[in-house]
Amino acid sequence: MTELGLRLKEAREEQGMTLEDLQGTTKIQKRYLVAIEEGNYDVIPGKFYVRAFIKQYSETVGLDSDLLFDEYKKDVPSTQTDEVSEKISQMPAKKELPKSASKFMGALPTILVILGVIVVAAIFYILILGGNQSQSPPNNTSPNTEKSEYAVSDDSPLTDAEKKQKDGETQSEKTTNQESNDSAASTTENKKPELNISAVGSEGTTTTYEVTGAESLKLEVIAKESSWVRVRDEAGKELQAGELSKGKSFSHDISDQAEVDLRLGYTPGIELKVNGKTVSYKLNPNEAITQNIKIINKKEEKSS
Repeated sequence: MTELGLRLKEAREEQGMTLEDLQGTTKIQKRYLVAIEEGNYDVIPGKFYVRAFIKQYSETVGLDSDLLFDEYKKDVPSTQTDEVSEKISQMPAKKELPKSASKFMGALPTILVILGVIVVAAIFYILILGGNQSQSPPNNTSPNTEKSEYAVSDDSPLTDAEKKQKDGETQSEKTTNQESNDSAASTTENKKPELNISAVGSEGTTTTYEVTGAESLKLEVIAKESSWVRVRDEAGKELQAGELSKGKSFSHDISDQAEVDLRLGYTPGIELKVNGKTVSYKLNPNEAITQNIKIINKKEEKSS
């Protein structure tokens, strides 16, 4: 057994994972996992896969693959670097821009300057024109067209029926205005913030999400494919740890938690939801499928 193989095996056992668990998470056959731990790389079909399997193994058990390769260079086949270099050298060179596009890019600064001058001139013209219009005298309103907001006085020349009609119209207008104000105030009070889930940071295989706009939170972990899943609360207590079979799910109320940490062995096979809303995460095809997810509960402060 090589030093690299021993380090990987120790990390796997620290995670409490068997070779069968690791096989289910990484989709790498058990005999290849054993070969990696024993340093018997001849069993693996093609030296190109040796480095890929070691990378997948290490990240699944929580190790940094780049640091691991640098520390145990002597335990990884040296021909692996040559194969990667050869594949990179075979990639097509970046296409150059056509001459017409190059000319346009050269003239772009001049075009931007001209557009800027035009915009400034337009703003200046609008400000001057608007200033002149604002000085025009207001229209006089005929006193005969003004509508009285007061009830009809007792000495008005109107008949009793006309007085009652006038008073009724005035009171109706006041009631309508009051109802509109009450409705607007009620709408403002009943409006609640909308649940929002946003990614706020990413480092290595760890992505951090903030959840706002909800006082109560329910976390759901749904297995579309079988995967190893671990969920810990803010105190480090494990709420779920082990294989989550296809079609199974795990849910937990996390309203009282400031943050929750998850480790997904096979991320493409897992769907995360908070209050029924899916947590959208994207996987780079060149990155490991094992991911760490941190969900931070940003509780809204109640106004006094």
